[in-house]
Formats: sequence, structure tokens, C-alpha cells
Amino acid sequence: MRKTLIVLMAVFLAGCVDDSASYYIDGRDHSLTLRRQQSYFWKSEAAVTLVASRLPECQRLHRLTTVQPATDVKAELFAAADGTWNLRLGDQLWQVETNTCNSLTELQNDPKADLGQPVGSFVVNGGKLEFEAAPEQPAAPAGAQ
Repeated sequence: MRKTLIVLMAVFLAGCVDDSASYYIDGRDHSLTLRRQQSYFWKSEAAVTLVASRLPECQRLHRLTTVQPATDVKAELFAAADGTWNLRLGDQLWQVETNTCNSLTELQNDPKADLGQPVGSFVVNGGKLEFEAAPEQPAAPAGAQ
């Protein structure tokens, strides 16, 4: 009976998603971590949260949104200013800071807005959430505007 229960639990939990990916700013103590968590295998949605961390000064969990299906996570990350980051997930846009880790502001998602320097994207590859760095931007020629 116990073995049957263990097998059933493994089957039920096999469909759940609970993973994360991190962008390391200045080593492991300064990072932004995106997490997706599907509570039950029969639900197709996943909760998405963001952890802003600059240890030992601060660390904070911010609840962002839910996505459906759980595999449909693609969040673009931009460096806006010193310690300020813009995160775009679908048609939603947030600004988070890592100086105190307290501020998370939802912004209007204007596709034409200058969000800052592209840093990379949080994407699902092979069923696992990963951070992919943006390609290096070529330096502007001297005198170009």
C-alpha cells in the first residue's frame, strides 16, 4: 500500500513546475532571480515571482503575475540605471531596484519606450527556466549620435 501511494504521489507531482533562473549582477550576492511555480499538475498556469537580492544589505520577493500556460514564460531584462532594472513579461512591465530591494513599480508597457541596455531574457528551454544573456552590443563609432 505504501509503495502504491509513493508511486501515485510521484505521478501527480511529475507534472508540476517549480524552477528559477538568475541573472548575476556582481557575483552571487547581487542578483535578480525569476521563479515560476505551478501549484497543481492539473492547472496550466504558473505564478511568476522575482527575487531582488544584494546581500547582505537586502533581499526581497516580489509577486509579479501568473502566466498560462506555465511553459509560456519569456521575460526581457534591461539595465535602466545604477541599481535599477526593467523587466518586461508579455504585455506587462515592471521596474525593480537592487539598492534597497524594496521598490517594484508596474509601468505602462510602451513598446517605443527606452527601457535601457538589454541584459538578457528569462526563457523556458527544454522545459527548464534559464537566463540567456543578450548579445554584446557593438560600440558606437566616435562622433555618432
